[in-house]
Amino acid sequence: MMTQANRYTKLAALTGRADNLDSSYHAAFYLLSYDPEVCKIAARYIDHDGIRFTGLKRAARGFDERTCQVIDVAHNLFSWTSKCSVTPFDISRLGYPYMEQVCNAFYIAVGEVEVVIQKDRDGQAKMKLDTSQYQQSKRVYQQFEQFQSAMIEDMKQESADETMDSEVME
Repeated sequence: MMTQANRYTKLAALTGRADNLDSSYHAAFYLLSYDPEVCKIAARYIDHDGIRFTGLKRAARGFDERTCQVIDVAHNLFSWTSKCSVTPFDISRLGYPYMEQVCNAFYIAVGEVEVVIQKDRDGQAKMKLDTSQYQQSKRVYQQFEQFQSAMIEDMKQESADETMDSEVME
């Protein structure tokens, strides 16, 4: 049985440099590997030069609207200058599992989440999303927010102290 992890690995291998792909490839392969039929068609349009989305989109014209939207998002995450007709409203209407896949791909594309393929006890490839970079970014942001709040409180206190000092002097 081909799992998403197997399909993802297959697509990455078609580039001839699976160990040296940037996050835009990983985001696109994550989306293109979810559906077995999409993956099968996508494999015909992937080689060492990249992903030929024009041909892939043409070949996918018979698919349902949601699947075509996911392919369009994959194209835009892979090639950020590509036109993407999918709006945030469209994404909000994708429903499970497509909306979750697209949102995960956003984090993958920006490098906050990494796709990790591991073997389970039975030797089957399993896909895991490593969120450690995202968690680190979140912690840094929260620490910055706490620091900023503390500074604002200190400034308010200093201002109040100065006001009291000036009133006492009058």
